[in-house]
Amino acid sequence: MFGYIVANVDKLTPEEKKRYRGCYCGLCKVLGDRHGLISRMTLNYDMTFLVLCLSSLYEPKTTVKTERCMMHPLKPHEYWQNDVSAYAADMNIVLSYYNLLDDWKDDKKALPLLESRLLEQEFQKTVARYPDKSAVIQKSLGKLSSMETSGEINPDLPANCFGDIMGEVFVPKQDEFSEKLRAFGKSLGRFIYIMDACLDLESDIRKERYNPMTMHSSEDFPSVLNLMMADCTERYKQLPMDRDQNLIENILYSGVWTRLVSKNKKRNERLKT
Repeated sequence: MFGYIVANVDKLTPEEKKRYRGCYCGLCKVLGDRHGLISRMTLNYDMTFLVLCLSSLYEPKTTVKTERCMMHPLKPHEYWQNDVSAYAADMNIVLSYYNLLDDWKDDKKALPLLESRLLEQEFQKTVARYPDKSAVIQKSLGKLSSMETSGEINPDLPANCFGDIMGEVFVPKQDEFSEKLRAFGKSLGRFIYIMDACLDLESDIRKERYNPMTMHSSEDFPSVLNLMMADCTERYKQLPMDRDQNLIENILYSGVWTRLVSKNKKRNERLKT
């Protein structure tokens, strides 16, 4: 369920693109340093967004460096990282591990199962580092799994479970921002879950897999998603995120729609042929 919280890079300035890439590469660097080289396969832009938001809110001391890496061996590139990057890397491991197990459960393909086993040790270390947070995530995933197994037709219920997971992820510590961060993360998680269901509906029906949007008309999807994202942006506005405001708002107001726009474009092209 990764890959929805991304920037619309076509609408970013060169400086914003550099900042965005630097955040992504910094997270990649931290992942490798904290959890080993294999963990970099789990890198995603959703957790990059988490770094942007929490760094903007807390303004931690940030290190900026330039280096070559395995993915870019010829051209040096700039990256930045801080304590938030480390926290996001840990959450990335936990969520990726569960996501791989979910992929295995859905398709019974060997690759996600193998990848989850490669992450097992780092996952266990991270769970031990955040026992209370991990317990909340595991409990919510258990409720979500039960609903999916029973075929729950009210999409709000499983969406709330995934919202609870993201709400927990968005709270790195208990302070004056915790309540608003949790509400923002929960709203974003609800959106991610329903967006994923909308985009996967045709495939899920064909493969006879659970999808909470089965009983809803696809014509209603845009309005449903717009309402959910409107709630999310209202939660965002209650938090003083100034450092990367334009970049964060590019993601919330434009980037989150790129996969839906791309899928609709492909569908329309198929209908014309």
